[in-house]
Amino acid sequence: MNQLRDWVAVRLARGSPVALAAVTWASGSTARGTDALMAMDESGAMTGTVGGGFAEGQTITAMRELFSAQPATTDAPSGAHTRDLKFDLSPEASQSQMTCGGALSIHLERIEPGSKVAWALLACFARVGEGQRAGIAFFDIPNDADSTWTAARDAPTRAAEAFAEDYTVIGADLGLSSTLRGLLRASEPGFCGAAMLPLPQSLNPALSVSSSHAFWLGFSPDPTVFIFGAGHVGFATCEAASLAGFSVIVTDDRPELLTVERFPRAKSLRHIESFASPLAAGPHCRAIAPGPLDCTLILTRKPDIDQEMLASLLTTRAGYIGLIGSKTKRQGIFASLKKQGFSDAELSRVHAPIGLAIGARTPEEIAISIIAEIIAVRAGILPAEMPRSRNAADGIAGRVSESAPPAEKH
Repeated sequence: MNQLRDWVAVRLARGSPVALAAVTWASGSTARGTDALMAMDESGAMTGTVGGGFAEGQTITAMRELFSAQPATTDAPSGAHTRDLKFDLSPEASQSQMTCGGALSIHLERIEPGSKVAWALLACFARVGEGQRAGIAFFDIPNDADSTWTAARDAPTRAAEAFAEDYTVIGADLGLSSTLRGLLRASEPGFCGAAMLPLPQSLNPALSVSSSHAFWLGFSPDPTVFIFGAGHVGFATCEAASLAGFSVIVTDDRPELLTVERFPRAKSLRHIESFASPLAAGPHCRAIAPGPLDCTLILTRKPDIDQEMLASLLTTRAGYIGLIGSKTKRQGIFASLKKQGFSDAELSRVHAPIGLAIGARTPEEIAISIIAEIIAVRAGILPAEMPRSRNAADGIAGRVSESAPPAEKH
């Protein structure tokens, strides 16, 4: 999602309008849920997806139509900026040749550069860029600026306000923050997707009689994958994690490996002096503190470094801790850490050998197995904590590290 936000921000900054398409409701079998978001600029360039297939094809056509009618002002009437699409994808509906059986609604919103809506969206993006959740509510207000908010004399104007995760207003305050905050606190929309929020009768006069819903779009910072080890597997895993939508921070004590040319997809590169204090700030890097939504991967080049790394990570609240290596290596490291006072419960947080059992051998295949396991854990398909004992057959990356030549290990 970071990539989509940056894509939109760049175009608004250079004066190009942008259209957003978001799934606001989904039922049954659909390709994506309400976390799906797609953006298009006036040239037809796109990023993101609302699920592909028939529904996305129709959405793309509708987004292009939003650009065909040029509004006269940056804060034009809402009809020039919005559209709602509904899809019944069941075979009985004969709406398409899709047979998945689901249904969904998609909302389209055109955003003009320099408008109040654009400023609110950019304020939302800035808050998310600081590592906090934020959302934006789009709504209609009367065209008459001196109105007492009881009725629109002409077509309503499209407006928006951005909110922090406690639903307090950020960015431009249009004087409706308390009204909208009440709606948001009553509805409690999430910060990981879109929704259409019905406006209660008591709130309608404060907005516009023509508006019965507010469109909500919530954003959360992308989850972070912390990679410790910039070797072959670390490089491949950075590539795979970035493509899967994670922000990636790579840490190593070898500056010759930590280059932007080698890791173009990494959010940041941390050159540490040694792995004795891998999380602390140093002359060349800032401190890090992995949290419950973050994933940490120990992909270093030597078992003693791995042990130091694991001891450090077990003191954090990281949601996923993965250790590359064989079952024998894991047993040795665990035995040493138990002597240092770590309990079985603490060690059960460690996914070792790391990765799903897909028969991976090359660094690229191992990277795919690692990211697949992370996705499964985050989705609740696999447990966050591992059983006290794990079969050797579970350890793809472990078997590779025992059999592959040194250059292929890490």
